[in-house]
Amino acid sequence: MDIFFYILLLLIGGCFAGFMAGLLGIGGGIVITPIQYYLLTSIGCDAKTALTVTFATGLAVIGTTMTNSSRKHIQNHLVVEQHLKSMMILGFTGAVIGAIIAQYIDVSILKITFGLICIISTVALVLVKSPDSLDNIKTEGYLFNFFAFIAALFNGLVGPAGAAFLIPIFVAYLKYPNKNTIGTTSLLSVTTALGGVVCYIILGLNVQGLPDFSLGYVNLLQFVFLTVTSIIVAGYAANLAQKISVNKLKVMQVIVISYIGLQMMGVFDMFL
Repeated sequence: MDIFFYILLLLIGGCFAGFMAGLLGIGGGIVITPIQYYLLTSIGCDAKTALTVTFATGLAVIGTTMTNSSRKHIQNHLVVEQHLKSMMILGFTGAVIGAIIAQYIDVSILKITFGLICIISTVALVLVKSPDSLDNIKTEGYLFNFFAFIAALFNGLVGPAGAAFLIPIFVAYLKYPNKNTIGTTSLLSVTTALGGVVCYIILGLNVQGLPDFSLGYVNLLQFVFLTVTSIIVAGYAANLAQKISVNKLKVMQVIVISYIGLQMMGVFDMFL
């Protein structure tokens, strides 16, 4: 593949990732997974290596992007600090464990797991009604910490998609309004991504057959060009989220996450 076309696709992918991450929170990071996977396999990476690099680099991009969008969400008073510190610590830990487990799982299982998490999340989003205020949110710390750890575990396992199901859980079970859910999970994803990235770098240091410009399993070429446009767009999208109705945000979440989940599972290949 021509290097200029390769970089162009990364820049475009970064725009989509930043827009969706700032607008939709955690689920937005799913956008870059199929883009990276396609590019890596197109230059000759085997499926397992391509998917692992995709997950690792995706976490690096989203962690960086979410740092910017989270700042906007904090300014807009959309981040709820209740149990946030303990969730961030457990998020880091869970992502490290998930990344380690991912090394021993077949690539087809990882792709199916990725897709199923996407589909389950969208079904929950359709069925769940977002609360109008923070008046009835849960207060039990063990619930928040448990869900944060499990989401981070899957985040380390299958990259940015892993924590997508946190959105319906926060809305349906923890009783967070949709916009507060997006703001809070965006900040939570920063430390979760950091845990996964650190672990993937260490695990990949002595691995052969990685694409050029890789630091462990994190591909620096993809990281740089995806992040450049992603950061720029994410801040704008986070402010835009303030102006869009909850129902429209939900529709966008459902369409984007379900399409990518089905694509990674190979459902659309059946019709080609």
